[in-house]
Amino acid sequence: MPDVVIAGAGPVGAVVAALLQRSGVDVAVYERRDAISSRPRAVGTHPPAVAVLRDLGLELPGARVISRGEARDGDSILGSLEFDPPVLTQPQHLLQAELDAHLRHVRRGTPVLSVDDGARSARVHLPGGSVGAQLVIAADGVDSSIRAALGIRRQRWPGHARYLMADIDDGHVDTAAALGDAALLWFARGGVVESFPLPGSRRRWVARTAKGTSLSRIVAERTGVRLGSDADQVTTTFTAQQHLARRWVSGRVILLGDAAHEVSPIGGQGMNLGILDAAALAPRIVDALNGDADALPGWERARRRSAQRAMAQAAFNMAVGTSAPRPLHPIKRGGIRALAHRPIAPHLSRAFTMTTL
Repeated sequence: MPDVVIAGAGPVGAVVAALLQRSGVDVAVYERRDAISSRPRAVGTHPPAVAVLRDLGLELPGARVISRGEARDGDSILGSLEFDPPVLTQPQHLLQAELDAHLRHVRRGTPVLSVDDGARSARVHLPGGSVGAQLVIAADGVDSSIRAALGIRRQRWPGHARYLMADIDDGHVDTAAALGDAALLWFARGGVVESFPLPGSRRRWVARTAKGTSLSRIVAERTGVRLGSDADQVTTTFTAQQHLARRWVSGRVILLGDAAHEVSPIGGQGMNLGILDAAALAPRIVDALNGDADALPGWERARRRSAQRAMAQAAFNMAVGTSAPRPLHPIKRGGIRALAHRPIAPHLSRAFTMTTL
């Protein structure tokens, strides 16, 4: 019988599994997907999460370094932020592949169907059988079936908006040479447009919009940048929203990552927050297995506070990126100028890179 069963082998589940295995904990990991998905997901890894991954021995080959962010409105530069240490960008599936190389006992294509939480151990039910464990970590995502089966409800937090997103080769952008290596945010009157450098001379483009599906048209109208005729063919739509599970520890079951907190991806905090949760959880799991009754509740209290700060920051990011009536737009521009200059800018930079979480 393994000490710990982990449901979900995404980046967060993989990190906690690797950390526990390094500590000598017997871990079994089950993932419902047969293979790693290559669809566009998280791309930014912030300095505290980079430190966790480096400690595990990950090299993050090919990741692109972002050491500067710039706020714009059309051709006007409203201000800039310096990121030291920098943010790294890399598609999530490449990070996942490197993490998988550090794991043992991972069974893909094997969903966890249910969990029985007993007084002495838990039992995880799988297709064709079951396995017992001292503890179960539910890292099975926003729509966690384990959280639902436990009857744990979620509280909705401020922050809700619709976005269009696409990853575009710089060669298909007519002004790519002028974009440089900075993360760019255009605070247009119609809503924010974000652009982040990716490995391989690509950029991710994200635009807030209440309607429509043409990212290329929105980007051209708000920034003057033309993405090319094929941009709309690779555009996806997503809705950013935020929820916080009312409890993260239930008997022998622990909710981790998106199962515990759904954080808006605007600002890139969801995966990074989950990795930091995992890094904090691993030693507490060891303590709990050794009989420390407060190890897991103490972890939940500390990390819940971090999640609340991250969600408040994400809600602020989304609010700043909304459209503004024409008379109010100059006031908004002035506020962004103030945020992007001293004495506020260094604090904003630390918040953006999650060094305060």
